[in-house]
Amino acid sequence: LIDTASNYQNGDSEKLIGNFIKDSERKNVFILTKAGYIQGDDIEKIKGINIKKLIKITDHFFYSLDKKFIKFKFYESLKNLNTDYIDCFLIHNPEHYFAVENNHQKDIINDILEIFEFLESLVTEGKLRYYGISSNNIATINSKGIDIHKILELKSNYPSFKILQFPYNIVEREASNILINKNSLISLSKEKNIITMSNRPLNSSLDGKVLRLVYNKSDLSLIEHEREEELFNSFLIKITEKLKILGENSPLDVFLPVKFFIDNRRIIANSEAIDKAINNYLIPFLSQIELNNYETINMLRELRNYWVLFSKEFNNKRLESLQQELVHKGILESNDKREFPVLACNFYLKNGIDHVLMGLRNKKYIDEIAEILQ
Repeated sequence: LIDTASNYQNGDSEKLIGNFIKDSERKNVFILTKAGYIQGDDIEKIKGINIKKLIKITDHFFYSLDKKFIKFKFYESLKNLNTDYIDCFLIHNPEHYFAVENNHQKDIINDILEIFEFLESLVTEGKLRYYGISSNNIATINSKGIDIHKILELKSNYPSFKILQFPYNIVEREASNILINKNSLISLSKEKNIITMSNRPLNSSLDGKVLRLVYNKSDLSLIEHEREEELFNSFLIKITEKLKILGENSPLDVFLPVKFFIDNRRIIANSEAIDKAINNYLIPFLSQIELNNYETINMLRELRNYWVLFSKEFNNKRLESLQQELVHKGILESNDKREFPVLACNFYLKNGIDHVLMGLRNKKYIDEIAEILQ
């Protein structure tokens, strides 16, 4: 099963899949793609289509559940994937109808059902096998106006509506909670013969910070706390000396880009957050005080490498604490010593999830769950 979307990598994700899969292998591959987002090249492309229901979220991000747009994206995906049919086509995150105020929000159920009717006609033509919804919100009580219960009640009118995709992991387990008429989303899906697919199986958020549900084992031996402390102090001295030259004698914690790293550099959740703080705040601050010279930037690069290692170490500590809590609650077994991704994915499958979508960017994640795939 290969999961993609029309907007991933501006369409290049679909093209890569289409170029990779040979005709002889097609029957052995289940391809799932999605539509709804309007980004990149699509912003210009849609100008030639009369889309009545178009939501502008930012200058670079639009969204639509207009049937004309969905039809346009379906046939484009068919071409990109270099195939005669698509196994499953999903409405992609319809909660974006509620990202900004607009006049289409009241029509969202009707718009989804109109798309279902169109997709059902594609099934009849042999261009599509199944369809459904991918959403980050449908499993929660605050589902942003998407009444998934109402949609599921109409399931008999849409026989090829077969798949729901939503986040489900060891932290985000809302789809197992009693939500609608004494049913959870998972149990209701089973009742309606809907296949459930979980995304974000190893990515979650805990206490307001991203948490990777994988222990980082590599590189942590390279952490030198004393060396980082020494280097960071030298970095701060450089900033202090430069500020004095500029006639500024305020303490460093007055300057928020500097204060952030003084307070948080060993407890930042991931490298993405580190790079964002460096590139969007710290480097502009250094430029403003004219301290963005070669020596200072090199020092910052070395510090950044340490901070990334700290984030991995911090993730391990948080994950270990979570694992102990899950064992204490009886969710995981204390004597099960398998890799955490295996424990997690096994838990999802036991709790009614039909398919767990794993990222393919890093081979080690696939290696760690290989025993489930046997």
